[in-house]
Amino acid sequence: MKLVYRRALPALFAASLAVGIASPALAAGEPPTGTYALNTNAVWAGQSVTLTQSALADDDTEPANISRVISWGDGTAAQTAEAGSTSWTHKYATTGSFTVSVTLNDGTVAGTGTLASATVAVTAPEGTLGWQKNPIYTNTYIGSDNLPHDYSVEGVFTPTGLPADTDEAWVNWPDNEFTLLRKGATAPTAPHYFTKGSFAPKVQLKNKFGEATERAATPLNVVYDKTAPKVAVKYPASPSKASSWTTVRGTASDAHAGVDYVSTLVLKWTDAKGMYIYNFQTKSWLRYTGQELDTLPDGIEDRAKVAANGTWATKPVAGLSKGWHLEIWPVAIDKVANWSNPKYYVPVWLAS
Repeated sequence: MKLVYRRALPALFAASLAVGIASPALAAGEPPTGTYALNTNAVWAGQSVTLTQSALADDDTEPANISRVISWGDGTAAQTAEAGSTSWTHKYATTGSFTVSVTLNDGTVAGTGTLASATVAVTAPEGTLGWQKNPIYTNTYIGSDNLPHDYSVEGVFTPTGLPADTDEAWVNWPDNEFTLLRKGATAPTAPHYFTKGSFAPKVQLKNKFGEATERAATPLNVVYDKTAPKVAVKYPASPSKASSWTTVRGTASDAHAGVDYVSTLVLKWTDAKGMYIYNFQTKSWLRYTGQELDTLPDGIEDRAKVAANGTWATKPVAGLSKGWHLEIWPVAIDKVANWSNPKYYVPVWLAS
């Protein structure tokens, strides 16, 4: 029995070692660390931010072997950084508040990079993209092809409240032309010409963080104006007195495009002496026997601007006297070539 026991002892001892004493597992090290910073925490939609790494370390893994995964917080796919890279750029397409984070992994344990200010506020550029007047009006004319065409009319784009830090502001017009607004202006103006329709140019702002997403302006509506303006001569206190008409005065109005000017012809006549038309340039009277008006000097027409209160006045008229018939023929023309009734005139007998 003793012999058997001695021979079995080494085998039993080896078995006990194999079963009861295992090799120790390697302990997990410390998570990797990294330090990061954003170049800005506020951009406009369409602009980019840059994330920069200033430090990366681990207790048992070389930096080149540390995995770095960047989440930009806006729902786009996470970005895995290439080994050795230390700077990354990301464009934000939509507005919102987004938190940036960096996940580090050395193959054994994961960690999170240090980012002191991790939130990016993405906004639309401030400002109102409106018009000096809206709607504006146009009209048609018959071209050399005997077809109707629209007049091109000026609309004035008047954005206000644009960001003061804007380096450039471009207007992309619907006809694919571009206008650079004045640099640094928070309320610039930009005229452009339009035919009938609805037009919404796009505005793109740019500063040191890049180009913002284009914003559409309030639509400008250009509509037809077929309404004739109105004109009237204002009678002086003593209308039969020749000296009362040294200046012809009146009013004019228009419901849509607005009166451009009042065109006035002044004639005088007697049965014995015939008819004369006044030349405002030479301040003299020309004998008128029914000639075509376009064959006469330009000075026979006075063009008077209409004041904001709707009043107008001709240049002085000289040479009126007692015993003459006076005829005043005013026509109001609006800004899209509608005109008032050409048959309207004011006859006056100069009794004194």
